[in-house]
Amino acid sequence: MCVDKDYIVHIRRELHQIPEVGYDLPKTLAVVRRELDAMGIPYTEEYGISSIVATLNEGIGNKTIAIRADMDALPVQEETGLPYCSTHPGKMHACGHDCHTAMLLGTAKALKEMEKDIDCCVKFVFQSAEEGPGGAKPICDDGLMSEVDMIVACHVYPDQAAGTLEVNKTCQYASDHSFKIHLYGKSAHVSQPHNGADAIAMAVRVFSDIQMMRARELNPIEPVIIGIGEFHGGTANNIICDHAVLHGTVRTINDATDALIFRRIEEIATSVAADMGGRAELESGRFYPALRNDHALVDELNASAAKIIGQENVLDHPIAMAGEDFSYYTLFKPGVLFNFGAMVDDGDYAPLHNGKMRINETVLDQPPRIFIQFILDQMNK
Repeated sequence: MCVDKDYIVHIRRELHQIPEVGYDLPKTLAVVRRELDAMGIPYTEEYGISSIVATLNEGIGNKTIAIRADMDALPVQEETGLPYCSTHPGKMHACGHDCHTAMLLGTAKALKEMEKDIDCCVKFVFQSAEEGPGGAKPICDDGLMSEVDMIVACHVYPDQAAGTLEVNKTCQYASDHSFKIHLYGKSAHVSQPHNGADAIAMAVRVFSDIQMMRARELNPIEPVIIGIGEFHGGTANNIICDHAVLHGTVRTINDATDALIFRRIEEIATSVAADMGGRAELESGRFYPALRNDHALVDELNASAAKIIGQENVLDHPIAMAGEDFSYYTLFKPGVLFNFGAMVDDGDYAPLHNGKMRINETVLDQPPRIFIQFILDQMNK
């Protein structure tokens, strides 16, 4: 197989300079369209929102294999100092989605050149808004998964040894369920607290009681995170706050646990607010299911990967509490998402979602090679 590493790096650097967020991806989509047009691969934008699905060998063979790449960036200021750094202030490809998009284009380019030898249909899914509000679900809602037999994807990791693949045979990533708790009180002069109902005080108690619930009511050996990363309230230092908001996320690997936690959060917030003369509302937000890789498909992908990078570089991945909307695809058909190590050679790495995050570009041809080997192996099954 002939995978053009220089092409992948070139496209990755072009995309890295034009990071776009969520569904608002005009420049990114233009690059994807341009490259697919040059390859002569047909595509549609009828699935999802600001997403592209390209198809090679429509109607050929008895299998249709989808490969997905997310395209969106993050609202992060880049601090790498790279010559091809972001030209969009306050936006950066700090999660490697520029790499994912470039690698999928590189995969498509190589497969197009091998088209006569590919006895199956391949769909290339360029997806928006993985970082939120979630681009996979609209694609699934529009029926893409009824047209495919399986789906695979890769995520690059700057803190994983370059050239290694890590995958979990069961739960790769936890669910990601966001929430907001609104506490409503009554404003008054700070010198007369008895005439008001302090929403900030309510929020502090709710926060504390939620952490106590996490520690004393949930199974300590089950992976669970209840994180509150935003706290907003008040308008002046001499006014009793009448509205405070806690914004957080629940991460679990068990749907029943997620439901229990949300029930208890609502009970705690309602009880605390009522006890302090106010009221509470729980707002359930974005939800990504836990990502459960297909066990058998993991074995098959690992076997394909070993032919490319060696068995010694195919590793088990522990459950991670990050969220990933690739999970929506796996609710419909067997799927596998693997992590691929792209640590820079000097070892001075920054993690994902960090303004100093860098990627080792020398390994960006390897996931496409794995995808292609996987497709070749699937043709013989």
